[in-house]
Amino acid sequence: MSVIASSATATGMSAGASSHAASVRRIRKNTISNAAGICVHILLQLGLMFLMFEVLSTAAYAAYIAATAVIAVCEMASDFGARLWATRQFAITSQPRTTLQLAWSCKLFYTLASGLVLVFVPLNTLSLSEFVLAVLVASSQPATDPFLWYLRGRERLDIEAIIILSGRIAAAVLMAAAAWYGQQLTTLLVIWLGCNLGRLIVTSRLPAVSEIFTNAPQAGNSDGQSFAMRVKHTIRDVFPVGSALFLTSLYQRVGVLLLSVFATDQDVSIFGTAFRLVATVGFLSTSMFVASFAPLVRAIEDQDESRVKSIIRGELKLVTWVFVPICLVGILGSVPVASRWLSPELQTIAKAMVLLFPGLYLSCINMGLKYAVNAFGLNWPDVVAVATGIVVLSVVTIFHGSLPWPAAAALGWGLGEGAVIAIRVCLLKASGRKTGVPISLIVTSACILVLASAWSAV
Repeated sequence: MSVIASSATATGMSAGASSHAASVRRIRKNTISNAAGICVHILLQLGLMFLMFEVLSTAAYAAYIAATAVIAVCEMASDFGARLWATRQFAITSQPRTTLQLAWSCKLFYTLASGLVLVFVPLNTLSLSEFVLAVLVASSQPATDPFLWYLRGRERLDIEAIIILSGRIAAAVLMAAAAWYGQQLTTLLVIWLGCNLGRLIVTSRLPAVSEIFTNAPQAGNSDGQSFAMRVKHTIRDVFPVGSALFLTSLYQRVGVLLLSVFATDQDVSIFGTAFRLVATVGFLSTSMFVASFAPLVRAIEDQDESRVKSIIRGELKLVTWVFVPICLVGILGSVPVASRWLSPELQTIAKAMVLLFPGLYLSCINMGLKYAVNAFGLNWPDVVAVATGIVVLSVVTIFHGSLPWPAAAALGWGLGEGAVIAIRVCLLKASGRKTGVPISLIVTSACILVLASAWSAV
């Protein structure tokens, strides 16, 4: 009997080790494929931005920057937490079609609600038609596509990356050609919208999502609830998640939005371009946390503390080892490279970028903490954390004293990110979660980047 028991134990341990190894390989595959797609996206965005800067007038370029900020905010509003909810549901449900219908219903509700709210935001650089087009573009962005949420829930980030990259290449090429031939912002937004709709149609026809259509929806759940009641409950459950995510997205654009209201078109162009150049690089960190989100949720549900700590600590350390060198190169090299090779206007942008790189690192760390806070269900407290960051950013930017507007917005962004990190770490500790966040490593790295930025700016 003891021999049989030992054999069974060994077999179980072997199966567990094999399962863990397969999970690690899957995370690596998803991370690499998603990161590769994001890297190409970064290059596309940089190239498109430089082209827009060169061919558009100052007023038109400022309108383009404002439109991209509106799109980014509305994109998160259209998702409004439904993506995280749907990703979890698609990973475990046997009725993906019902989940898809709930996701679409939730997305439609929050898209309309956010559009009605944002129409009252004072944006002097956008006309009503341009604003409406920006909202439509935002509601059809890849991050708001429930078909892609399904692929993410099934851990098929490789297919997702190919689809998103193809659509982005088409949009970038067509928009660049239109800008080169003198088309206005309205035409550029129409092209962007058309590419998004084309991507959505193609995605819905893929064999990888066919299970959604071959699986019959359920009229109600085990409690006998109607579909309308389930939609209502989904909207309610998603609200705290979406509130935190929406404020996070808004936080990343508050600087541009404040400058578009109070400052000049020149200030908007300088800070907006610098921020886009720096923040676009930060998209790379998203692939690291997206790939590990589903395994993190499963580890939390299994109450596997060692696995939870391993995932969170590993991802935050990876972000530090990748982004601290990137930020140091940007801080020390932006101004010399711009002074040697670029125009005086781009040299001014490079000086603003130097002040933004410490905030970039903190923003990447914040992304990881955001996924951890959501995985633990601490969404309402996280709303307070992000709201505090917005207040810090806004106060520093508006009451900027003798600082130029772009410098004040850059400083406010970094200080706001630091405030959000501090509150999120406190939330995790106060909840008794043993997450293994490498606090000393994060603080040390941030201090190094701040000192380097101050030295380079002087």
